[in-house]
Amino acid sequence: MLDKNHRRWKELATGTFSLATDNFGLQMFLTRSISRFSKPQPPGELEKTAAEIHSFFIKYERLLAREISLISK
Repeated sequence: MLDKNHRRWKELATGTFSLATDNFGLQMFLTRSISRFSKPQPPGELEKTAAEIHSFFIKYERLLAREISLISK
């Protein structure tokens, strides 16, 4: 699993890294995160959101094994 501070989590949060997934919960979670950054956010919000995404992946690591392998490349 990528480190919590790895740039990939911020890329997922902003939508600059597109992750193809069949997992509906992950799709909804990422869509919410990406839509948050369609308008300017206060300082620190990107880091907070990236940490939330990382935590989501930690919590559901077994269910998201395929997605983890995709983002770790």
